[in-house]
Amino acid sequence: MKKAYLFFIMLMPLVSFFACTSHPPADGSDSSEMDVNTPRWAGEIPPADIIWGVGSAFDEKQSDAMRTAEKRGRESVGRMLRAYTSDVFKRYTDVPQDALEDINGKITQAPFDEAAAILRWKAPNGVWWYRVEYKKADARAFLSGIFDEEEELFPEFDATRAMQLLDPRMAGEDIPFQTGAEQSDEEVDAPRL
Repeated sequence: MKKAYLFFIMLMPLVSFFACTSHPPADGSDSSEMDVNTPRWAGEIPPADIIWGVGSAFDEKQSDAMRTAEKRGRESVGRMLRAYTSDVFKRYTDVPQDALEDINGKITQAPFDEAAAILRWKAPNGVWWYRVEYKKADARAFLSGIFDEEEELFPEFDATRAMQLLDPRMAGEDIPFQTGAEQSDEEVDAPRL
């Protein structure tokens, strides 16, 4: 009996070791491969006065991939601004639907030329990543101009009230959107902390 008990005690650490080891994901993907192909800075939080946009692209021609990734980084900034205005208009309920559509259309069409590419990186899988930086002061001025235009088109729209509701939302910290080929035109609420 003592031998069986001793054998059982010696076997327990071995069993618990194998029970505690990590197993590969059920979907067959390798999570370490995903980490290797995503820059560490992709999910960093920008300084309080900055909006970051992150874009990625793959193309056989490196110059096309780089240009597309930077463009998608700028689109990511636009997605963040659409998320800001979406949050504002959830609280500002008497805005005409036409005004909302017009505002989102103007944000979507904006090139965000003021957004500067500050980081770029080529992943081992050949995907180019760009991070662009857009000052919140520029974003505020851009949205203020749009709101002023909407006030002229829709007298019931109050640009001053919209800006007052926007200011606290823009004061928060947001993780940048990552815009790749499959995400470039989606409307998603901005990730918040």
